[in-house]
Amino acid sequence: MAVPMSVSPQTAGPSSYGSGFVSISTDSTRSIRRSDATPPVSPAAEASPSAEVAHVARRPRSLSSLRSTRSLSAVSVRKMKTRLVTNKAPGTIARKLLFKRRTDSSSSDDAGAIRSPSARRVVDTEAHGGVELGRGSCFMPWARDLKACTSPPQGTLVDIDVGLVTPLTPVSPIYRIGQPAGTLRTKGRSYSSPFPLPTAATDTVGASPLDVVPLAPADISEPIIVNIPDYFDEWLPRELRLRVLVAFVDLYDEEHAEMVAGTKWSAGRAGQSRNRWVGREKGIRELLKLSRVCKAWQSLVYDGQLWARLPRLLTSVLTRLCDTAGGFVKRIDFTGLAELTSDMLIEMTDALCSHSTVPSGLQHTHITKIDLYGCNAISSRALHYLLIRAPALQSLCIKGLPAVNSNTCSVLSTYCRKLRILDMSRCANVNGDGIRALAESALDRGEMLPLTVLRLNGLTRVSDGMMFALGRAAPLLEVLDLSCATALHNSSIEAFVTLSAAEALPPPIQTPVTRLRHLALSGCPLLTDHALSHLAHAVPALELLELAGVGPDLRDDGLIRLFGTTPRLRKVDLEDATEITDAVLAALTPVEEDASVAPPPRRSPRAPQTGDVLEHLTVSYAGHLTNDAFLALVRGCTRLRVLEADNTRLSSAALREFVMLSRARTVRRGAEPSSVVVAIDCRGVGEVVVRDLAAAGHTRPRDGWRSFEARRLAFADARDEDARAVLDASVGEDECDATRVVVKTFYSWQTVDAVRAAREKRRKARRAANGSASSTGESSAPGASARARWWSPGARRAGGASPVALEGMDRDGCTIM
Repeated sequence: MAVPMSVSPQTAGPSSYGSGFVSISTDSTRSIRRSDATPPVSPAAEASPSAEVAHVARRPRSLSSLRSTRSLSAVSVRKMKTRLVTNKAPGTIARKLLFKRRTDSSSSDDAGAIRSPSARRVVDTEAHGGVELGRGSCFMPWARDLKACTSPPQGTLVDIDVGLVTPLTPVSPIYRIGQPAGTLRTKGRSYSSPFPLPTAATDTVGASPLDVVPLAPADISEPIIVNIPDYFDEWLPRELRLRVLVAFVDLYDEEHAEMVAGTKWSAGRAGQSRNRWVGREKGIRELLKLSRVCKAWQSLVYDGQLWARLPRLLTSVLTRLCDTAGGFVKRIDFTGLAELTSDMLIEMTDALCSHSTVPSGLQHTHITKIDLYGCNAISSRALHYLLIRAPALQSLCIKGLPAVNSNTCSVLSTYCRKLRILDMSRCANVNGDGIRALAESALDRGEMLPLTVLRLNGLTRVSDGMMFALGRAAPLLEVLDLSCATALHNSSIEAFVTLSAAEALPPPIQTPVTRLRHLALSGCPLLTDHALSHLAHAVPALELLELAGVGPDLRDDGLIRLFGTTPRLRKVDLEDATEITDAVLAALTPVEEDASVAPPPRRSPRAPQTGDVLEHLTVSYAGHLTNDAFLALVRGCTRLRVLEADNTRLSSAALREFVMLSRARTVRRGAEPSSVVVAIDCRGVGEVVVRDLAAAGHTRPRDGWRSFEARRLAFADARDEDARAVLDASVGEDECDATRVVVKTFYSWQTVDAVRAAREKRRKARRAANGSASSTGESSAPGASARARWWSPGARRAGGASPVALEGMDRDGCTIM
């Protein structure tokens, strides 16, 4: 069959097009309902189809001016109908297609209407040069599906207004060419057609298929960018940003303080692993986590202004902080950092050094406090390397380090001349000769040691010359700890406090030679009460006196003479002083004025007496002390808070008196540490008084506290649900209640054991209940079923008990881990 000119191969278009390409056709060119404004078909047009094709190609309007950047994908069909109704342009094909309804044979056009489908096919075939257009034709594929429906397939409607000024020609269908301005974005079908595709811009044949594909608006594929200003990094200066980070750490400290002051913080909650780091320590760790956000925040977190004090962290973190912080670091706290090596310490010291130099020509640090307690892996060379470069050092703790020797004292006297606090306790390689060299070097320079605190616990080779040089070189000394100095003698104490000619003057005019507030001489077996006689009138500011373990050589005379010149005593430790009598307690008890004597008209304030501020007294194993002396002491010393009198003649009456007065004084004075009375192995204290005080809610067996370190002690806290159930059964007392007095006796420890047994019984009952509820029936013993479920491959983890939870249970076999 010959192909007509309108469908010649040289003008063939693309083989397919989608829903964006709109075509309009009818079953017959003579059965179309034309608008009144449509001009009639001229005879010339009917005779010349090719001319009509050219005329149709020239007359349609250009669609470039009708394109819209607004997508119509969200426009409903109802709105589109409204727009098409309001459009009054005659010949709008889209409006015709949308509102065209199927009509029967009676409503069709009378002029040339063909009612028979077969007749219409014949007419269409003749009008198109032998090419059949209609049902079953490949040029009208959607007509086969829609049958006689005149509406186009779904997804082909276009919201544009293009009018035809000429009637339809034998070339059908007429193509709406160019890019549609607004296409309903619905998924349509793809239809094949061999007709040419002229473009709207060039009106030529053979355009690209991309011309008929609707393009999406450009703003759909572009990302949505919202410019939110970064107030922290861009607006705030660096100083304020650092201040924000400091406040961030302080918030953790304040939050923990509020939690401890409230009722939510309990011993069980504090013992959880997630609460191991609380307060400031947790804030520091959270601050380090912020350094992972970005490099800008990393620079802020590791800024030296935030790290004036280096806390206990990993060695890798500390090394990095030293590199970035530099001269800002003033305090180093490496307590318990056993993995710190000598090379690491030397490297950190070099990083902490500033570029400025001291008169000796060495670079130095700005460190004022160093705590290396527990860093046993460092060497003497690394320690001296740090001390030489710390001329501003004021506080040094090198307790128990094997790296400390006599040369360390020489380094301190030469390079650390501002040292005020020195703790060299339990250093095995240091003896009295090194301390003497430290004092004499300062005397040779004509200077004095600024030391105020000196702790030399366990010092060996203590001599009179060392004590004499120390007393002359350190007149500002306030705390002196010589405990367990086995070589310390009475003559050494005399050499330390040798008085001038003012000793012969009366005490009010006498000038003291020492400022000692705390003197610790416990564990010095060579001392007697004569040494205390030498201290009389020499230590008027003495507040804490420790003489435990001296032995029976400590008698009444020296103690009474010393107590008569020390009215500020707050703590006295006389443990193992087995030879003291009630006279010592009388010297510590303030004398009450006789109320029967009329006071003078202008009475001056009473002079302070020894015992007015006494808070802590230890007289354990003083078997000669009577109960009457204890009663007088408890009633006279109104600030007495701790009384340790185990293995003495303390009776139940004195114990009850102490408990009742302590509770009344605590309530009157406000928040203070709880009171403690120790009456172990006191035969005068019976079980009845201990049980009665506990039942009344006045006492507790232990002084419990809420922290992660106390988790192993398992204090009974009424805030915990587990402990509350035990305490409600009247088994024990709340050990974390600060309003109760701590009473330590033999019967109190029985209460602790009872609470522990009750807790274990409750745990076993819960495990038994859980085991019976989830048991598979293989074993009747709950413990056996729990152990079986623990290692069973297909069992649930929550259904059984862990091996740790099974500790203390009766086991008849091994537990597979």
